[in-house]
Amino acid sequence: MNSLITPDNFEFFARYLLAGLIVISVRSRFVVGERPKLTEQLVEAVALSLINQLAFLFLASLWSLVPAAPVLPARGVFFLEVLVLPATLGALFGWNLSLGWNRSLLRRLSMPVQNPARRAYDFAFGKHRGPSFVIVTFTDGTVVHGLFGEESLAASDGNRGDIYLERLYHVADDGQWAEVVPPRAMLLSLEGMRSIEFLELEGERERTDDGG
Repeated sequence: MNSLITPDNFEFFARYLLAGLIVISVRSRFVVGERPKLTEQLVEAVALSLINQLAFLFLASLWSLVPAAPVLPARGVFFLEVLVLPATLGALFGWNLSLGWNRSLLRRLSMPVQNPARRAYDFAFGKHRGPSFVIVTFTDGTVVHGLFGEESLAASDGNRGDIYLERLYHVADDGQWAEVVPPRAMLLSLEGMRSIEFLELEGERERTDDGG
């Protein structure tokens, strides 16, 4: 790699690889879950670098039309081209991705729609997930009832997943939820998990209050 990138061709790699990697890096801040493999990132980085180049040439042409526009130093232009503009594009792509804009248009064009969460697990516990009661069922029949709230955490590295529930509950035969005594939290490994159910917190609070 050291012999591949030299001072003579650094600007080429910066324009057609580094710029795309910056777009991916900034966009990933809006994406939940694992990043693609390095080989996949490199291919996408080249494509995004070309998009960045088109955007830069377009903006440069607009700048040239500005009357009495100041001439920017070459190093400053290069900095804007390979760092500032890619970071801006990455933020715009990520913001658009998180808000779900253009999804209906992409579907009508039969184009792939990228979700801000790469897996259903990440989507279920993503930014939109507010505090809620959960029912975790395992393949051996074990059922855990708990609260997934602000002090809870769900994490997955692709090979394993776990959930930290800040409170555990007991559910009576009549369906009433009551916090276990003494109060407890639990760390659950999701190996052998069959399902996770989410219950609206407000409704369940009303049920608990009525039962008390």
